[in-house]
Amino acid sequence: MIDETRLQALVRLDVAQRLRSNDLSLTVGNFVLALLVAASLHKAAPPAWTACWLGLQFVNMAFHFWLGLRWLRSPLTTANAQLWLRRVTRTSAINGLLWLLAVHIFWPGGSDAQRMLLWAWMIGISSAALHSLHAYLPAYFAMVGPVLLGLLLAVLVHGAIDSWAILAVLLLGSTLYIHFAVSLRRLLWDSLRQTHQLAHLSESLRLEKDLAVKLSQSRSRFLAAASHDLRQPVHALSLFVGALKQNPSPAQSAQILQHVSSAVDAMGTMFNALLDISKLDAEQLQPQWQTVDLRELMSRIAADHSLQAQAKGLRFVCELPPIEGSAAALTVRSDPALLERVLRNLLSNALRYTPQGGVLLRARRRHGRIELLVADSGVGIARARRAEVFDEFVQLHSSGQGLGLGLAIVQRLSALLRLGLRLRSRPGRGSLFTLTLEPQDEGPAAEPGPLAQPQLSGELVIVLDDSAEIRLAMSTLLPAWGLGVVSAASVAELMPQLMGVSATPRLLLCDYRLGGGETGSDAIARLRELFNSDIPALLLSADTGPERTEDALDQGLTLLHKPLSQAQLRAAVGEALRPSNAIAASGIGLHPAHPLHLG
Repeated sequence: MIDETRLQALVRLDVAQRLRSNDLSLTVGNFVLALLVAASLHKAAPPAWTACWLGLQFVNMAFHFWLGLRWLRSPLTTANAQLWLRRVTRTSAINGLLWLLAVHIFWPGGSDAQRMLLWAWMIGISSAALHSLHAYLPAYFAMVGPVLLGLLLAVLVHGAIDSWAILAVLLLGSTLYIHFAVSLRRLLWDSLRQTHQLAHLSESLRLEKDLAVKLSQSRSRFLAAASHDLRQPVHALSLFVGALKQNPSPAQSAQILQHVSSAVDAMGTMFNALLDISKLDAEQLQPQWQTVDLRELMSRIAADHSLQAQAKGLRFVCELPPIEGSAAALTVRSDPALLERVLRNLLSNALRYTPQGGVLLRARRRHGRIELLVADSGVGIARARRAEVFDEFVQLHSSGQGLGLGLAIVQRLSALLRLGLRLRSRPGRGSLFTLTLEPQDEGPAAEPGPLAQPQLSGELVIVLDDSAEIRLAMSTLLPAWGLGVVSAASVAELMPQLMGVSATPRLLLCDYRLGGGETGSDAIARLRELFNSDIPALLLSADTGPERTEDALDQGLTLLHKPLSQAQLRAAVGEALRPSNAIAASGIGLHPAHPLHLG
């Protein structure tokens, strides 16, 4: 519903517009009525007084015309509507005082017939004011009050044929006028309120309809893009699997497996982008602010993308400020996972659209801030289409890769992290994206060292998943890392296998949805109770809804969202098996507060 204060302002504006449109006609009508009163009652008062009163009426009309022309030049808005209504009230009061003066000019010297005629004229004026000014009661009372007061004083001071009867009729008429004015005003204001409420409702429905149409068009664009881009890696996987069935040589098998890995990574990237944009649309993502070391972050990102650049025959350069002096620290207050996602998307976009030359990732201090630059020598973007590249499912240059969501995610995450995002580009000369961050100095920084790769050996892992294919894949992958595996579709199915196991499991790897309506979190609780040990556990789920995150947080579990790359799974398993670390506080893989994929 529309806000009450806003609704009252709109109603006042409507009332002001009604009075404003009638102001000049009321002014002319008031002067014509004054001429008729003077013509019919000229014998009841000295000619000089009558002429003087008519002169005042003419001046009043001229003043109204001048004031009306001034008001017509200025637009009438909700901000000045109340001021305009106060002006109308003042001019109505001037008219009322002139008619009060008319009563005291023509009543004393008039005959009973002339007094009754003057009475009739004043009643007519009050009726006309009721019709014209009831929309705003202060203006109506400012006009009618002096008229009725003038009649009352004239009867009391100068008398009439039957003063008491006249006074009774006057009081009754005044009461009726007030009642009618209040009733008409209430009806008008209620009608205007309902009109605006209906207009607001209609506008809301139109906006909802436009949003639904936009979502439908976005869904159509998504289906058009996904139907091609998602089919490509699936089709490639089918061909590679078919090639493997032909029993190729070991060298050919290794090459084919490399292509299979690339196709799987491409599919994972597309699904991750869709998950990211859905989270941003649902406003389920909140930054986890902390101190971020840009040297470590950028060095790790550069190591990954330099290999991609080398594979395309491109130069990749990562420039960081030298580690010397007070400006050695390169730290900011941000969300490391989301900031990394922004940089990776920008670099992936630069590598994708750079056929030759190179890509630059650079950090620099400028005007007391830190700027992160991603530059390339690629195809570039025309000025007229720079805003378009941040729309969803838009690819200005067909690359045969992705869904056109990378830069849309960059823009949304930049706003979420309060980053200044700028784009400069020239067709055929490349593009430059600049991110501006506020620094947070914490003293000299050391050169980042290589991340230690977790060593896995001999530990027993329980895998619970209702998918036989996933259990088979886990039973193949984890032993290759040196781990023992016991897998089942549920806890009930797992029990017979545990009878032959002498070692206590070191890790529980459970899918959220298991057979028989059982959940992974319930299974973890049962197994921990069975072994009387707080066994580290990882909860996997393809459901990205907020209730999954809340459930995992409530139980202190680390939630990993599918699809999950081999590197992410290995890092999460290694961290869980590290004796000194509790998995609930590890932050490796997909932290519950960050259902975004970094692969």
